[in-house]
Amino acid sequence: SGNIGSTSKIEGQNWRHGDIEDTLLTILTARAMGGRKFSKLDVKRIYFGNWLRDYSQAVDVGTVKYVSAEAIRLLLWILGFLSFGYGTQEFEVTTERLGCYRPEEHIDNPKDYADNLDARQYDRRLRGPVDERRELSIDERTGLKHYIASEDQGITTSAGMVRTLFRKCIELGRRYKHNNDQRDYYEALRLLGTACHCLEDYSAHSNYTELALIELGERDVFPHVGRRTQIELRGARHPVYPIITGTFGGVDFLHSVMGEFTDKATQYELDELEGTLVQSQNADTSLLQDLLDKLPPGILGDSDQKGKAEQLKVNAQAEQLQNMHITPKEPEAFTQQVEEIQTQIYPLFEFHDNLMKSINEAIDKIPVLPDLIEQLQDQVSIFVFSLMAPFVVPIVNQVKNELRTGSSEIIQSSKAQQHNVFQDDSCTDPTHSMLSKDHFSNILNEPAGKVASQVLKWVVPQIVACWDDDNIDIRRTNDRIINGVFHHPALRDYGEDGATDGRHLMFQVVERWWSEKSDRERDDLRDKLSRDGVEQGWNHKEGVQDHGHGCGKPLGLPNMKTSQSSGGLPNEMQSHISDTVGDAVGGGALGSIVGGLAGAVGGGLLGGAFSGEKAEKKR
Repeated sequence: SGNIGSTSKIEGQNWRHGDIEDTLLTILTARAMGGRKFSKLDVKRIYFGNWLRDYSQAVDVGTVKYVSAEAIRLLLWILGFLSFGYGTQEFEVTTERLGCYRPEEHIDNPKDYADNLDARQYDRRLRGPVDERRELSIDERTGLKHYIASEDQGITTSAGMVRTLFRKCIELGRRYKHNNDQRDYYEALRLLGTACHCLEDYSAHSNYTELALIELGERDVFPHVGRRTQIELRGARHPVYPIITGTFGGVDFLHSVMGEFTDKATQYELDELEGTLVQSQNADTSLLQDLLDKLPPGILGDSDQKGKAEQLKVNAQAEQLQNMHITPKEPEAFTQQVEEIQTQIYPLFEFHDNLMKSINEAIDKIPVLPDLIEQLQDQVSIFVFSLMAPFVVPIVNQVKNELRTGSSEIIQSSKAQQHNVFQDDSCTDPTHSMLSKDHFSNILNEPAGKVASQVLKWVVPQIVACWDDDNIDIRRTNDRIINGVFHHPALRDYGEDGATDGRHLMFQVVERWWSEKSDRERDDLRDKLSRDGVEQGWNHKEGVQDHGHGCGKPLGLPNMKTSQSSGGLPNEMQSHISDTVGDAVGGGALGSIVGGLAGAVGGGLLGGAFSGEKAEKKR
């Protein structure tokens, strides 16, 4: 999740979902939406759908055992506010939008999910036990594992999910064209991001890139499956290894996303983070009142913003709940407490979002006030955060303590599991951490990210065309997209009704990346991508710090003098908090929620719980 700031030296080399989504800034929207390029705010709305899929993984067996799903949602809502600069309307993290961890959303191999227990006993939205024979076997028609795209087998597939999402997305876009209801357009954008998240994961979570290199003649590239797993695939020129993705069962979500959190977030950094957050919590908010006084009358509409701010402050001080000591183990009372806190902070978010939108409109009208406007944006954020912190910090602390208690139950990822494809020649179920190219340190992160970016450039204009033209058949479009993306590179010259175009575009990205390497670089990559190289970990760059599953970018108070990028809003004023939280976010989804927000109350997060074998890391 997240993205890399445009000033970063590694932009274009390392890829996250947010960077891939920035590709959309070059694509035209539908005529009904003005026929312009997607705006930065549009891309944020799309990326919000994508971001939710990564963070929905915080709602899984490993966490809902100990903490109410609603408490997790509340923290994610605040994290979303910090990441996107908005927290209401189309940017509100609702229960329905957040959902929960579903393997098909990330094309994860569901083998051993929830240790083969029925996870639905904890949350009915989680998936049930796996039917290994039907779900995990190879579809000999396509060369892919059945759970990826075999929609005719009566099982849950990633392809089926993408089909449903794009159909809803297109229907909403068309409805907006006729009724002009912005809510339909924003929801269409969110669903577009949700579906694209899955398509982007194909090159990062599968062995597609490795198999494409094998198709280019690099026979010694390790395919992440056992030696004796080749199949005869109709249309392929030679026996091929199947397309697979990594397993994520047996290793608790919490452990997976925390990864090497304790290595990165040193006590010094947490202390610095704590100091910065406490400083904002106790900030002087009177400056906001002064700035509102300086603005020309009517520039922010007719409403009395100063009066609203004063009223919010009075209400917040009157209703602080910091002395409540309900624990997450009392689920009904805890859920009620979370709901009360949400009721308290919603008006703060609403005030912030409405004022920000008014400010942005004012900038367009009167460009002569940039310094004042910038100051005002900063102060609105500080004001809201300072009033919000006393409500939120106790909840963060309670959740943190419960997770610390639960963390002792986390299963260590054993070496036997990590290296199963090396030890079992017929194994087609590698672990996610061995295979995934999400991490910056993986030497195939760049080509996998470029493939994902190319997929967006091919797919999104087709969805936009469907919004524009009611006569374009949705099923046919879905068939083309699904068959064009979810395929084996040995069958790149096949595919009906334009699907071949998508296959060729994806393959050409890998081909171009490989051809641009010097002979020496290629020899080096051959060593690192060989069976021995992968087993020894040579396919990861040394000394590259990775943010694992997490947001991958600094969190700061929203709208502080920002580098305008789709995913988030780093801020120059508080570079310390940006740097520090950027590292803290290395703890992954829950790590960034609890780490980023609990910094205000300090203390080592889940201290020492993650010693021993390296955990399964996921995104």
